[in-house]
Amino acid sequence: MIKLTMLRLERNLTQEKLATYIGKSRSTLSSYENGKIIPPYKTILKLKKILNYFEDDLLNEVGYKK
Repeated sequence: MIKLTMLRLERNLTQEKLATYIGKSRSTLSSYENGKIIPPYKTILKLKKILNYFEDDLLNEVGYKK
């Protein structure tokens, strides 16, 4: 999920800070960014709000299929 990493970096957020905002560990966020884990829908909604990104685009980015 390179785009998730790019969005985080564009907003000058560390993995630690973004993980705190979404209520996850830094290692869990790293797994989202590396595509090892697909985040739960509730986490997608939190990321959308924090990163100011379109929900459908973020869902596609993390591998959710419609």
